[in-house]
Amino acid sequence: MSVQTKNCEFSIGDTHLVSGVSLSVTNGEVVSLIGANGAGKSSLLKLISGEYTATRGNVFLDGEIIADIDLDRRARKLAVLPQRSMLDFPFLVHEVIEMGRYPQMTGIQTDRKVTSEVVARLGLDDLSNRVFTTLSGGERQRVQIARVLAQLWEQPETANYLFDEPTAPLDLAHQLEFFKHMRSLAEKGSAILLVVHDINLAARFSDRLILLKDGKLIADGVPEGVITIENMKLVFNVDVNILTSNPNQAVQITY
Repeated sequence: MSVQTKNCEFSIGDTHLVSGVSLSVTNGEVVSLIGANGAGKSSLLKLISGEYTATRGNVFLDGEIIADIDLDRRARKLAVLPQRSMLDFPFLVHEVIEMGRYPQMTGIQTDRKVTSEVVARLGLDDLSNRVFTTLSGGERQRVQIARVLAQLWEQPETANYLFDEPTAPLDLAHQLEFFKHMRSLAEKGSAILLVVHDINLAARFSDRLILLKDGKLIADGVPEGVITIENMKLVFNVDVNILTSNPNQAVQITY
């Protein structure tokens, strides 16, 4: 078991952002957190990454309480892409990607080799020598995704990845490309937890969906079990039609 929470709660003052959530993401799984704005998705991801400390309950990484794992060792097990990644210095793209290698301490030759592999795999060759601050928002996001993947590149069978709205700045083609990379990593053994707003994409590429509302876990299961008319009404307060005839995805929502 790679990532697990047990009865996790997180509050700021009297505001409960996460309330009694228990979940697990195992090796070889892509799991997406879905829910309305303010449902607690990002707060839960920050609890799992160790950025937040649970008010109650525990977070486990590979069977250890995450608070007991020092930051260096944690970074060799877990890579995180937050919702916003700020970088305002004029580094070249390949230098930004190589920053992801810092926790591994594998030396400049290995780090450059890994960076080259990531650049090639993610189709970033044409951006590699560009100045990061000159890129568009979508291009910057692709580079940040590459940086996160470079961090654990040689160990996909034990890697744990957390992504907070990774596809929001991407166009449709690169959204699909991102999820295909996630499926490829999962097939190699990685555990992947995502915050995703596009429910159709989440349903198509995720093994499981976790539905949150007001910091509470409403449903956890395969897409066709979580995405129901009743759940969508409860969480998003919208009426939807659910199609299941497309063989390329479990369910599809229309409005």
